[in-house]
Amino acid sequence: MDDDVKILIEEFIRYMQTEKRSSEHTLCAYKNDVSCFFECIFDGESVVDISEVTTLIVRRWISELMKSGLTSRTVNRKATALNSFFKYLMRKKKVLSNPVEGIIKPKIVKKLPAFIPEEKLADVLDFLRDCHDDYPAYRDYVILETFYATGMRISELVNLKHNDIDFSLRQIKVLGKRNKERFIPMTENIEQILEEYIFRKKAFFPNPANNYLFFNSKGNGISVKSVYFGVKKRLQLGGVTGKSNPHVLRHTFATHILNNGADLNSVKEVLGHASLAATQIYTHNTFEKLKLIHNKAHPRA
Repeated sequence: MDDDVKILIEEFIRYMQTEKRSSEHTLCAYKNDVSCFFECIFDGESVVDISEVTTLIVRRWISELMKSGLTSRTVNRKATALNSFFKYLMRKKKVLSNPVEGIIKPKIVKKLPAFIPEEKLADVLDFLRDCHDDYPAYRDYVILETFYATGMRISELVNLKHNDIDFSLRQIKVLGKRNKERFIPMTENIEQILEEYIFRKKAFFPNPANNYLFFNSKGNGISVKSVYFGVKKRLQLGGVTGKSNPHVLRHTFATHILNNGADLNSVKEVLGHASLAATQIYTHNTFEKLKLIHNKAHPRA
């Protein structure tokens, strides 16, 4: 790949970081996606300059990605990254047009979010509750309860500090995507669980070196990887089959409270979604439950 293109990609990623405040995960994905495109076209197309990229070349690239077996969702993400890059180049007057604009992306077949049924999750949490003498097991149990009570993201949970928990106002402060701060109300149940956890944590770590809410075994802030595998392990121990990760608990939180009559806009605010469209996908699970109830209850079903 041309050195000038590499420099432009680095400048674009800095712009995404500083101006758009994109997450590290997004920055890494966008850099890989855009770099992959230019490595492909400079090797396989008669292109020597970035201004020579045409819509036809982009279409051929997308077609090759689909033939390689990538999912429509992954190909769409790569095309979106490339589109953002060329929009940036146009603003910087590096190119005259955006070859990605107007391209029809592969259709994404939307899957309903996986979630754990209420009764099953209640059984799992009851099964894991009595583990106070083993810090990792106890911490993982509290993490499961926190995910289920708040619907927060894994990145938000690992960054929680003690002073983010306001027991007097019964709310938790989280720093979401693009450094957006929001407050999540606490139920009486999670309030009691967190109070007890903070009290018992002092016995395991009498002189903590930092203020993180959840520690690893060395008394440092827990990592995303540790939370992911800890949650997966505990859910599977409790008999959960299929998907068993922190994001499933986020889906479960949203689905359960909507099933129990929560307002969609309120759920949107708690989850930290930028638009209502992202929250509406959970209503499909609610509708599926309604259909099931209808089929069981209707005399002519």
